[in-house]
Amino acid sequence: MLKRSEILLRALLFVPFAALLIRAFVLQVVQYRSHREYVESLRVHVRSIEAPRGRILSRDGVILAWDEEELVAHATLATDFQEVGKIIGSERKIELILNGRLRVTEAEAIKLQQAGVYIEKKYIRKYRGTAAHVVGYVDVSRSGVTGVEKKYDSLLKGKPGYELVSVSPSGKVLGRLLTSAPLPGKDLILTIDSRLQEYAENLLKRSNRRGVILVQSVNGEILALASHPSFDPNILTQGVEPREWNLLVSDPQAPLLNRAISALYPVGSVIKPLYAIAYLEKFNQSDLIVNCPGYYEYRTSTGAVAGVYKDWYIAGHGLTNLRKALRVSCNVFFYQLALKLGIEEMKTWAEKFKISYTTGIDLPGEVGGLFPDPSWKQRRFGELWYPGDTILCGIGQGFIVMTPIQILNFFNTLANRGICYTPHVLLQIFEPSTKSTEQVQPSISLTVQISPETWSFLTNALVEVVEYTDGPQDEGTAYQAFKGARFKVAGKTGTAEVGKAGQRPHSWFAGFSPVDRPQVVVTVLIENAGSGGEAAAPMARRILEYYWELKR
Repeated sequence: MLKRSEILLRALLFVPFAALLIRAFVLQVVQYRSHREYVESLRVHVRSIEAPRGRILSRDGVILAWDEEELVAHATLATDFQEVGKIIGSERKIELILNGRLRVTEAEAIKLQQAGVYIEKKYIRKYRGTAAHVVGYVDVSRSGVTGVEKKYDSLLKGKPGYELVSVSPSGKVLGRLLTSAPLPGKDLILTIDSRLQEYAENLLKRSNRRGVILVQSVNGEILALASHPSFDPNILTQGVEPREWNLLVSDPQAPLLNRAISALYPVGSVIKPLYAIAYLEKFNQSDLIVNCPGYYEYRTSTGAVAGVYKDWYIAGHGLTNLRKALRVSCNVFFYQLALKLGIEEMKTWAEKFKISYTTGIDLPGEVGGLFPDPSWKQRRFGELWYPGDTILCGIGQGFIVMTPIQILNFFNTLANRGICYTPHVLLQIFEPSTKSTEQVQPSISLTVQISPETWSFLTNALVEVVEYTDGPQDEGTAYQAFKGARFKVAGKTGTAEVGKAGQRPHSWFAGFSPVDRPQVVVTVLIENAGSGGEAAAPMARRILEYYWELKR
């Protein structure tokens, strides 16, 4: 028989145990459904953490594009709006209620989290505005749309991180269980010199004309690429209203257009060195001497005048050989040189230099030019090729159109005596996590075999374009623009008729400096500005003066 004390002790032990059994029965059987729903509602959410996009810098260390961090508050079912109002004020509280989100400071974010507000870290892309056509911009999803932002989007965007977040049924964040940090994008250092770029942009802006200035190291590195008018990429990153976007894309000034690589122009006389090379490689330089009276009459085999073609210098250049023809840009000489070569020979040399091909610059949107021939005209218009077509091609008119970057590429080949380096804007890739740098190496896009005598002749003739003076009939077309310059330049002007009544011609200058061991190539195009010597050449001089000033 158990003693009364033992019975009492066992009863005391059984009662709480029985209570636990009863409670377990109630939880697991009677209230199973409601508790299961509550427990299962305590979800663990996987949330993406945005990665900071890599910076874009100029070669001289100026930051051209970067990310700015912002904290965004999101309302949840657990948000205590009365407390929120005390933290951020009634007006901003209403904004949070209406929009469901609000940009806040770090101090505000700490307090708002206690009031049931979810805080998210976001990044906003910002731009200096320099070299907008090179740098490009991103859209609202932070993907590259144009320029370097698009071309090297995969390098810049990094990899997002993730966090496991415990969230209550009301939406309140109870805790962060696990976080995988995002990997920031790589920084890109461009070949662009910000000082030279901004100087070029200001030159174009002050000219009050649409145009392009290109400055390139002879190894292909683009030091400046200015296309005017330009645009502010900051207004595009957060999205624009449809009306604003339509106004921007329909603007007759076309500020979004990168004229350096995406706009085609008649090239005028800057192409004449190509024909000079073609002639010198086939004929003796003294074989062709022309008397220029200021016009050229093309006659048929019967002697009838089929067409009259004018020279830019109405008084005429008198007796002219190839060297003088390049120096004074005598159209009458090149009309006849073109007929002597023939369009097929001209086309052959255009192909050797790939003068109308895309250059392969590492920017999206580059277009190819056009150097025509009889088969092209037949396909395009269903018409025969006439001698007049050849005559016009001889001065860079007619059907010939190219981009400024293609002319720059051509003069890069001339500066390097037959070796052309692919133009590029990326100089280095910097990996923030490892602090390592990858250098972009120059690459050769083409090589043209030409005799040393031809190179010597051509270089001397292009020097005379900027240095020779002996009266208006013989003076180099860029002499007045470069008179007194302290550096040596070899170059060529161009005056390209646009074919529209009342519009002035486009003004071109392309050249390289110094002459013996070239370091830099420059191309300037000013739309509807007059002759090459009048507008483009003076601007080329100023940009080269500033280049050499920076070098000192």
